[in-house]
Amino acid sequence: MELPFVTVDVFTATRFRGNPLAIVTIPASGPKPTREQKQTIAREFNLSESVFVHDVADTANKTRHIDIFVPFAEVPFAGHPTVGTAVSLLDQGVTTLVTKAGPILLQQTGPRIAQASIPHNIHLHAATVCDLALAPSQLPANPQICDLELAAPIFSVVNGVSFVLVELPSLDLLADVQLSVTHFPVDKLLDEGWRNGFLGRYYYVRTGSRQDESGQPVVSLRTRMIAPTFEDPATGAAACCLSSFLSSVKDKQDTPSRRYELTQGVEMGKESNIVVEVTMKDSQIDEVRLAGTAVQVMQGHITV
Repeated sequence: MELPFVTVDVFTATRFRGNPLAIVTIPASGPKPTREQKQTIAREFNLSESVFVHDVADTANKTRHIDIFVPFAEVPFAGHPTVGTAVSLLDQGVTTLVTKAGPILLQQTGPRIAQASIPHNIHLHAATVCDLALAPSQLPANPQICDLELAAPIFSVVNGVSFVLVELPSLDLLADVQLSVTHFPVDKLLDEGWRNGFLGRYYYVRTGSRQDESGQPVVSLRTRMIAPTFEDPATGAAACCLSSFLSSVKDKQDTPSRRYELTQGVEMGKESNIVVEVTMKDSQIDEVRLAGTAVQVMQGHITV
């Protein structure tokens, strides 16, 4: 079995920046890889995520089912694979991606730019990192970062995708954030019914605010996403989580929509540009839309 693939760098128009993604196409006819084979392929790519797109025989069909894998597991949804896959399918006019988390509607908002309506079920948790009573060696060495992290809110954008949202007052402090091997246990930090999935740290600095030509508020942020032992150059789910938190909790949105422009990965030399738009209805979040571009880097075939 031979499966065509491409790799793209997501949330950037410049090769070798952004967040890499492998996209493998499963032809509409012929043998199909098993779940175990998909996992083996994802492990071989060893990227943060790999996507498998189920092609269709009818070109009039504008819906594609996708499977998203990290190197050692399948996940129901992730932000940068959704946007990267959406951009790769723009020429085919695809309007819906069906993930294990449900269908995601797509829209082209500019040249090689795709916007995806993201599933959301937001929740602010009661605990903070301070409740863990960690040893000093498990905490950031910088005392200012340490204090802010201990008191930072913990927020979920969907059940299973959560972040400690640490606001920092300067880009100098953001640059001083270090990788950490400290694991944040979901069973101790997340509320009952939410104790599963991924919990990372998302550090952010406000860098500006303005109104666009239509009068829509625009908030600019610099961010870093740190998980145990690694840093991610672009994290769509974290960007959606932070934007939802700011609109619904910290800076309650009083306009129908607000756009967030997030720059991530600068400290890694892999600058990424992420756009999130949050719309409100009856004082509740109605839609969360994640947008970005991607550029192809490699292509080839996988022999299974």
